[in-house]
Amino acid sequence: MSTIFSKIIAREIPGHFVYEDDFCVVIMDKYPAVLGQSMVILKREVDYLFTLEDEEYGRLLIVAKHVALASDKAFGVSRSCLVVEGFEVPHVHIKIYPTPDTVTNLGNVMCERVEARDDNLAEQADMIKAELHI
Repeated sequence: MSTIFSKIIAREIPGHFVYEDDFCVVIMDKYPAVLGQSMVILKREVDYLFTLEDEEYGRLLIVAKHVALASDKAFGVSRSCLVVEGFEVPHVHIKIYPTPDTVTNLGNVMCERVEARDDNLAEQADMIKAELHI
């Protein structure tokens, strides 16, 4: 069964792409909790991170590192937090949260999701791309 992420990767559903390679894509999260929230999504449909092939696992984390650092610069934050998921959508993905401070509990932030406007997501994707060196 195809996940919503597979449909976005196949361009059957629109998405705001930041990066793509043979293993993964990076898109903006349509329902972000923080400004600039993005997701690194494995192209292959797998629902559990630790069953990935080593090459996939490594690539996913390397891309997440570069996107997090680009997000830090693009949104003027001191750091980004990463959360590996695969529950709500059973497809391995890493959410990147550019955090405005290091005091607020991420668990509290993650609950405050709001649907983002497409023009804002497109602008934020461009901001990350401008800082992304991968």
